[in-house]
Amino acid sequence: MFDITLMTTLLTNLTNLDHYNEMPLVTDTTTAADLGRIKFYRNHIAHNIDGKMDNSLFNTSWDDIIQAVGRLGGQIMIDECKELRTKMLDQSTIPWNIRGKGKLLKAYYDDIGKHIMDQRVQMSHVLEEWKTIDSNFVETRAAKHILKRLQENNCVTITASSGVGKTATLRHAVLQMKDEGYNVLLITNPHDIVKFYNPNEKTLFVMDNFCGTYSINMFDLNSFESVLERIKVLIQNKVTKIIVACRLQVYQDDKLESLSIFRTCVCNLQSEDLCLTQTEKTSIAERYLDTKASEVIQFCDMYDCFPLLCTLYNENPDRNISDFFINPFSVYEAEIDKLNKRGHFGKYCALALCVILNNRLVEDFFTGEVNILLKIILENTCKACRLDRGTSRLILLDELRSLEHTFIKKEQDVYKTIHDKIFDFLVYYFGQKIIQCLIKNADSEVIMQRFLLEKQDDMNQFITVVPFKYHQIYIQRIIDDWYKGRVQCVFNNINMKTTSFRQRFLCCIKSFDITPQRQLAMTCDFNCKDTVLLQCSQYNDIQLIQWCIYHGVDVNQSNSYGLSPLCGSSQEGGIEVVKLLLHNKANINQCANNGASPLHIACLRNHIEILKILLESKADINKCRDDGTSPLSIACYMNHIDIVRLLLENKAEINKCTYNGTSPLCNACGANNIEIAKLLLENKADINKNTGNGPYPLYMASQYNNIEIVKLLLNNKADTNKCVDGVSSPLYIACQNNHKEVVQLLLDNNADMDRITDDEHLSPFYIACFRNHTEIVKLLLDNKVDLNKCVRDGVSPLLASCYNNHIETVRILLNNNANINKCRDNGTSPLSTACEMNHIGIVNILLKNKADINKDQNNGATPLFIACQHDNKEIVQVLLDKSADIDKCRDDGASPLSIACEMNHIDIVKILLSNKADINKDRNGGASPLCVACYFSNKEIVQLLLDNKADINKCTKNGAYPLYIACQNKHIEVVKLLLDSKVDINVCKRIQTSRSHYARP
Repeated sequence: MFDITLMTTLLTNLTNLDHYNEMPLVTDTTTAADLGRIKFYRNHIAHNIDGKMDNSLFNTSWDDIIQAVGRLGGQIMIDECKELRTKMLDQSTIPWNIRGKGKLLKAYYDDIGKHIMDQRVQMSHVLEEWKTIDSNFVETRAAKHILKRLQENNCVTITASSGVGKTATLRHAVLQMKDEGYNVLLITNPHDIVKFYNPNEKTLFVMDNFCGTYSINMFDLNSFESVLERIKVLIQNKVTKIIVACRLQVYQDDKLESLSIFRTCVCNLQSEDLCLTQTEKTSIAERYLDTKASEVIQFCDMYDCFPLLCTLYNENPDRNISDFFINPFSVYEAEIDKLNKRGHFGKYCALALCVILNNRLVEDFFTGEVNILLKIILENTCKACRLDRGTSRLILLDELRSLEHTFIKKEQDVYKTIHDKIFDFLVYYFGQKIIQCLIKNADSEVIMQRFLLEKQDDMNQFITVVPFKYHQIYIQRIIDDWYKGRVQCVFNNINMKTTSFRQRFLCCIKSFDITPQRQLAMTCDFNCKDTVLLQCSQYNDIQLIQWCIYHGVDVNQSNSYGLSPLCGSSQEGGIEVVKLLLHNKANINQCANNGASPLHIACLRNHIEILKILLESKADINKCRDDGTSPLSIACYMNHIDIVRLLLENKAEINKCTYNGTSPLCNACGANNIEIAKLLLENKADINKNTGNGPYPLYMASQYNNIEIVKLLLNNKADTNKCVDGVSSPLYIACQNNHKEVVQLLLDNNADMDRITDDEHLSPFYIACFRNHTEIVKLLLDNKVDLNKCVRDGVSPLLASCYNNHIETVRILLNNNANINKCRDNGTSPLSTACEMNHIGIVNILLKNKADINKDQNNGATPLFIACQHDNKEIVQVLLDKSADIDKCRDDGASPLSIACEMNHIDIVKILLSNKADINKDRNGGASPLCVACYFSNKEIVQLLLDNKADINKCTKNGAYPLYIACQNKHIEVVKLLLDSKVDINVCKRIQTSRSHYARP
């Protein structure tokens, strides 16, 4: 039904995937390696003469194939394989079942594949633009630090004020990660991380303006919260990374604390350790300002956005440089004032429209059909800017284009300001000039984020304070947005943070008749279905909440994420609100979509008083999230010790595991929360508890190098040799992660050094060698580990180290008498492996230590043959200098010269011929090197062989000779070479009547 050989051939030839002729190393789990495994087993079965396979080989093959299929196709394919293992096949229906499921899978993956391809095409264009801009980037200590942190961590957050350089630094790091082999995906929606996650591909997800530009974007925040736990799991696989850039005022918002993974590795570009040094500022000035740099160095400490100012001046160097750097926004203000005074109302209006539409002017707005609302906004803005209300949109588009590279840039089909800082300034500018027009017509987010009715001491310099005479117009605009279902925008308005405004706003609402009040109270957000009651709960405003309840709002109505008002108030810490909602019959155990109950949320946020109220009201103390995480488990992970103590006092189930098998103690150990670990152990927590394939406490602590926790667990008699899912022990994971002190502690407590994983037979010593953790290798050797213990397919630690070019590890192993000629099951020796991978340093070490230079694989291929096959010239010369057998053939009779001719490695052919290789040595079918070169149309090699007196008329066993082979395959240039060399065109050919003469020699 499926041609596996054809499929793998197409995949490896039409993509950048590596091609595997042999069974890949057991530790190589790349996509290419898994395809190679499937092809290997297919060939083994197809060429099995008697059609039989013993149970041991079947089980090994089946397990290997299932794991490969799972990595390639995901859980759905694993489940299918498990079903097929024991299923009685009905030949009449199985093909249809496979076809049906195959079509569904194909449609599903085609859809995902199309999205990924579209993303990659777009991203390639974006990255090219970034690369061009990055050519002017000045390498700073912050940039180096961020790259290092990104290499070491799975999630990195860059934060700074606007204009400091966070976007440029993010892009610089991303480009460097791309050079390290990461597939870069620029995302705007957190669900894309889940959608495009690939466990077999190095992927870097990138997001700028994380969770908002000027203030926190609640829709983005809620979206991230809904998939946060899933993202936490996905980024544990070490090949998936996330990097985001976030404005400092957004990052400092308390609401962002719920996104815990984005707070684990934070790089603040304005911190003492990462801010620009004087030398770096000078370098930036010199890069962008050239000879004028010396004129502005004295101003470099006046603004945090000095890098931005250098960039902006570089793009428009006609301004007075001192004026610009002393007060840059005064310069911009004067330029816009000049546009207005000189009658350039079109340009003035184009900039105003940029503000009105929140820095997103889609070209289609000027050239396509627009709805009536946009037409009204356009007419109102034209009027406010002293233009005729009927001014052509095409004229305004021309005016907008004339502002490119000064104020405006175009990205794809969207016009926006050249930098967010310029947009901040423009909003403030037009807020002073045409404020009434802005209040009535601007995008709701502009209204929400950038206008205050009362001046505040700590407000941003570009916030517009609304004059008193426009207060009522502004409040009416908020109410209009409320009627339209923009509930989040209304209640996340920056004015709502002050009690006095909320009281004034409520007073205004209460002046309405009952019907419109009730209509407002019942309105849900058009986007995420937030209720007014849910939004009010975040401010712990009793009066607003009582107003909602009075007008009949359902206290249990939840939003799109399943968040109820009680969940919301438990999240925000509103003690009186929680009491009021419970008094009004709120469902105490009603959960969000992820299964989190109000009690669970209170534990997560460390709101102990709310927890007490919920417990007194008989909330379910053990109610878990959908992933099985209990309130106790999350409190242990978050290090909320008072919450843990209260839960234990109220008989929380101490050993309740999540669905991935981790217990509360395990979570505490993984998070290095030692006081909580002690508390749990004092309360008789099961020290070795896990379920399914989940980790247990000692394993988790060993994995994360939590040394004091490891000591605590060992002192309490933790099992040092228990494996996770029969695969990995604490010692194994510590060796894998290079945690030397943990390894020593485990060895001191009788950890089994030679215990192997159930699946691939990997030992702690093997993985230490494979990862090149030399100190761990030495430590295990000092403890008398078996240094020749192999993994399932016979790969020894030495061979794996040779494969990975770990020179120091190879030296250590050889100095400790590792078996230098120990081969894997297919006969590949360490020397063959090093020759194949072109690791010349390893080859030299092995030869110096008397490796068998002619030891062949099961198919007869020698190290020299392998080096010739892979065009590793330097290694070929080294082997020949050490007297490798130049004519030793593979079992099919192919000599090193023959394979070099086949692969068109002309330099290898020259080396072999200069070392007296047998130029006419034929394969088992009689094909000479010249026949092989003719068949593959490698004309330069044909000429080289002829120049070295190859037998031009030598025939294969079926009677074909070089000229005949070249003619049959229509290799015209080769035919000409042979004829020019006086080939005998009348050689008698014993050509059989079958098609065998078409086959390759």
